[in-house]
Amino acid sequence: MTTQKEYIYEVGFSFLKLDEAIAYDLNDHIQDKLSTFIYSKKQEELGGTDVEKKFNKVFYEECRVVVVLYRDGWGETPWTRIEETAIKNRAFDKGWDFLLFVNLDSNSSLPTWIPRTYIWLDYQRFKTEGAIAVIDQKVKETGGTSRNETIAEAAERLKRSRKAEKER
Repeated sequence: MTTQKEYIYEVGFSFLKLDEAIAYDLNDHIQDKLSTFIYSKKQEELGGTDVEKKFNKVFYEECRVVVVLYRDGWGETPWTRIEETAIKNRAFDKGWDFLLFVNLDSNSSLPTWIPRTYIWLDYQRFKTEGAIAVIDQKVKETGGTSRNETIAEAAERLKRSRKAEKER
């Protein structure tokens, strides 16, 4: 079980560039309730730093929950390989309760290093709404709290969603 401690981010997302839109969609739904890390939204923090060290720190100790948007190929790119190493090291040192794998592709299978008893979320079946509910529950199970979205925040989220849809 994760010990009670302060985290900089309640949720950190790891994903392939191909899945950035899904990461942004999930992040958009929870960012008003939970602090999040999504690398492409943190460029001001990452610029001028050793990104390998930063990603190791983020995924090993700064995120309460790590959400991996998984399909075959994740862990094989330079950046997801760094994230995978930090995740594996954290799991080895502290256990698996911080991790949520979201399977984006029914043809993909869990990496061999994940325990066979680990259950992951099927994104094709549960979609964004299901993933959000599971992420929120995972944060609570690991000692975090999420706050309720205000009407103003919900309106702002819908506005962002419409804008993003238009841009697509």
